Amino acid sequence: MKKPSGTRVNIMIMGIVVVVLALGFAAILGYGKARKQMEQMQQAQQEQEAKEAQITPTQTVTPEPTDDPTDPAVQKKNLITEIKKAVEHNDVKIMTADLRYTSQEGQVEAYTQEDVAAVLLHLKKNEKDYQAFVEKLQDESVIVGEEEGIQYLLLTDSNLRKMTGTEEPAETVEAEIVTPTPTPEGNGRKIAIDAGHQAHGNSEQEPIGPGASQTKAKVASGTTGRTTGVTEYQLNLDVALKLRGELEARGYEVYMIRETNDVDISNAERAQLAAESGSDILIRIHANGSDNTSVAGALTMAPSTANPYLSQEMIAECQKLSQCIITAFCASTGANNQGVYQTDEMSGLNWCSIPATIVEMGYMTNQEEDTRMQTADYQQQMVTGIADGIDQYFAS
Repeated sequence: MKKPSGTRVNIMIMGIVVVVLALGFAAILGYGKARKQMEQMQQAQQEQEAKEAQITPTQTVTPEPTDDPTDPAVQKKNLITEIKKAVEHNDVKIMTADLRYTSQEGQVEAYTQEDVAAVLLHLKKNEKDYQAFVEKLQDESVIVGEEEGIQYLLLTDSNLRKMTGTEEPAETVEAEIVTPTPTPEGNGRKIAIDAGHQAHGNSEQEPIGPGASQTKAKVASGTTGRTTGVTEYQLNLDVALKLRGELEARGYEVYMIRETNDVDISNAERAQLAAESGSDILIRIHANGSDNTSVAGALTMAPSTANPYLSQEMIAECQKLSQCIITAFCASTGANNQGVYQTDEMSGLNWCSIPATIVEMGYMTNQEEDTRMQTADYQQQMVTGIADGIDQYFAS
């Protein structure tokens, strides 16, 4: 085999060197290009982060401040909120507790429950006066006071009725002072009083309303005082008879559905007797009971707007009568106001063709309330409250 010449070998070596140099140069160029691209990418990322930092700088979240209960402004706001709820729910006790005034002698005094009850009734029906009253409460002159840990709003006006637009302005005729002849509140109106239940119940069935297919027992004997042992039918009659005397003293004519416990008159018949007597309204006197012996308070019952047995006009009058009486009743007695309970299951309401209400005076299953309802003083307070509510119904 013939060996390659020296010249040929040199040429081959030079070629290899050239190739190696070329590859190395290309590698150097590629590394430089890649490094430059990487630097460009890093610079672009830094510029983007700088822009975002300018647009959305890091912020520290500050929690919303909470109301300071010792701040008088916060206390005043909370009291006004309570008063708004008192108006909404006709809560005489809360309204009386939350409002005070300074007397001429500089003493802090509470408004009478009678005034508060009348004001609540007025504000409930008069949105304009209600809004004006709330604005007055927010005035700087109204400050927060405190007595034995109980806070209240101290008003500048001792006449709450006048302050709320409840007081009727006095009428004058050409500056002549006219003294009207006083007339009884009754003004010739006739009130039917039904002392609920009777000594012996009647389980025979009667329709719960005109044309109703649903029936219930004609009349029950009622509950019994858990502490006193007094029957409800006896308590109802005792209070009903006292109410008759109070109403007659106020100038009303009174028709009694029953004056003894030994009767047999169904609930439907009681409603019909009241209407046939020519009475303007019917007041049904009852006492309540509950499995929960801690429950206490008073309420009235009225038909709902969905009642199928009465006209909408009659339903509205029953609800109005019920509201007037429960407001005045709780103002007079201080009982817990459970409001107006709407029901369409009461035969004594469904069969009535005149405005009617059921007054549940208190719970005979509650020891304190059962005992209190047997006292002469509290019975008079209950009677006064019912009569006041009747006065307010006819006056409004």
